[in-house]
Amino acid sequence: MEFVAATKDGLIVYDASQIEETDQGGNWSTGKCTDGRTVKVLASLPCPPNAFGFAWSEDGALLASVCDEGVRVYDAERRYKVVNELEKVAPDVQGRAGGVRSLYFSPLKTYLVTYEKWDPQYPENVHVWALKGKRAGERIRSCTLKGYTSGALPVQLITWTCDESLCLELLPGVGVVVHDGDLMDPTDPEDDERVIPEPNVAKFLIAPRAQKDGQPWVAVYVPQASMVARVSLYNLNKPSKIVMELNLPSKVKDCQMLWNFDGSALLANAMSDVDETGNSYFGSTYLYWLKPEDRKKLEVCGADKGLVQDLAWSPCSNEFMVIVGMLPAEVNLYNGTTGKLEKSLGKSKRNTLKWNPFGRFAAVAGFGTLPGDLDFYDRSKDETVASLRAALTVDCSWFADGRHFMAATVAPRMNEGNQITVYKYNGDPVLKMEFKPDFIEGRHEDTGAGARTKTQALLFAARWRPDGGEKHQDRAASPPRAGEKRVKGLPVAAAPGTGFAPQTNAYRPRNADSGAVNTVAAMMRGEVAIPEGAPRERTEPWEVKPVAAPLEAHEVRKMEKEAKKLAEQKEKEAKEKHQQALRELVKDEKDAKKRIKELKAELEEMEKLKDKEWDELTEEDEVVLEGEAALRAELAELEKK
Repeated sequence: MEFVAATKDGLIVYDASQIEETDQGGNWSTGKCTDGRTVKVLASLPCPPNAFGFAWSEDGALLASVCDEGVRVYDAERRYKVVNELEKVAPDVQGRAGGVRSLYFSPLKTYLVTYEKWDPQYPENVHVWALKGKRAGERIRSCTLKGYTSGALPVQLITWTCDESLCLELLPGVGVVVHDGDLMDPTDPEDDERVIPEPNVAKFLIAPRAQKDGQPWVAVYVPQASMVARVSLYNLNKPSKIVMELNLPSKVKDCQMLWNFDGSALLANAMSDVDETGNSYFGSTYLYWLKPEDRKKLEVCGADKGLVQDLAWSPCSNEFMVIVGMLPAEVNLYNGTTGKLEKSLGKSKRNTLKWNPFGRFAAVAGFGTLPGDLDFYDRSKDETVASLRAALTVDCSWFADGRHFMAATVAPRMNEGNQITVYKYNGDPVLKMEFKPDFIEGRHEDTGAGARTKTQALLFAARWRPDGGEKHQDRAASPPRAGEKRVKGLPVAAAPGTGFAPQTNAYRPRNADSGAVNTVAAMMRGEVAIPEGAPRERTEPWEVKPVAAPLEAHEVRKMEKEAKKLAEQKEKEAKEKHQQALRELVKDEKDAKKRIKELKAELEEMEKLKDKEWDELTEEDEVVLEGEAALRAELAELEKK
């Protein structure tokens, strides 16, 4: 159960299966947990403080990380021994720091692709390195991703098929060029038979498996220009011939494409910044299902159904889950063979889906601006195994055994309170490690160029080590504990922190189930004998009080008139008070909705600030980011009402 944490001091590899009770001090760098236990630290490796400077191979055998000199590749099977060192290609130019900013392995870890900061003097910033054979350590291909500086990749220019028999390269103005997998003899872009003819292609995605004809499908997204955006499907047996295409609605800005586990069906989630219905501040989405073998396509969710919060294919069966609509959103299961709705799991405030590697459990959660409620849903039994609250979670994932789930709070989305928590599928916590400074210094520092706000951003990413699907087997959930009842489907609302929402029963008087009755009332009715010794007669004389004189008729009428007037006045005041309360309630609701909209707009602006380089942030930007936690807490409190 190894996982790596990208921290301010580099990469730290932990083993969550080795947790010991120790009295020694320490912090997160030595594996210290919040409960005093210690997780074993396997390695500490150099890496820049961000989430994109490292990558695992698909089988977890290799770990690559960025360093000042370029890239180092470590063998995880040999205690993270360095097996390859690759130098950066472009030097620093006129004080502009270059170097590798992102990287990933080919499917069989034969090659490593590195992305360096683009510079006009060194335009080729994407490089392919051989890791095996006679060419190990050699740069075998280079191309350009213009304008890339750092952070998440806008597109992967070079990818391979699952068996690495073919390598596909996106070439702007030409299309997608199909090379042989070893790149020994690259394809000429003028060879029309080996090029997917989409000169305006923005990104492409290869299906994970080959089909009956021996080659996989390729999905290509072409953004809107003179024509509307579209998704086109090709087969690598004849890459120059289009198989089918889907024209997307106008004003679509991006499209998320997802193949199912066997590469036979595709989901295309088109996203637009404009919501024609005016119901959503975040734009609109259009979800489509495509099956290229039968040339079938279907609209799963249109803009009228609301925003698609998240979607995910099952990793082992032909079905997919979608969270769609305004919160509380619908959680639906669809048949991957037909694209039609199979089962609705109800509505809840959730926006995140994560299947475990075997497709048995699915984590259905509400993260981001939501409180962090998390349900572990058992697909095989259609029941929720456990519910809990993982507040302030930014990133989450399942371990390869399908029974352990990691929830992490990472920077730059959360610059304070960074932590990693691991849960079992039944909700039991395994460990919690907080990434806090040993001591908190002043909130500001003056470097001579003006005061800057200090942050406590210590954790940037957390990733499980993959195992290639070979070391673990699928296991069913254990029976519930004594007295525990599992909810069918998804719970409507989870109680904060732990279990499900408590059942509310009608009020029943004490002892009502035992047949007991009101004793005093029974004695007055003569149904129950008065206890012996209880006084039956009054022994002392009654006190005699003077009787008031009877009222005159006009006095009675006056009192009745005053009483009636007083009653009417009270009724009028009560009615006015009720109307005023209604007006205030409506005003409060409007104010709350307006404030929620304002908070979301402010958080949107913060997300844009986070996309900046650290050296581009001004003092005002950092002051704004410092208040993020307070804004999210206020938003969560308003959405609870």
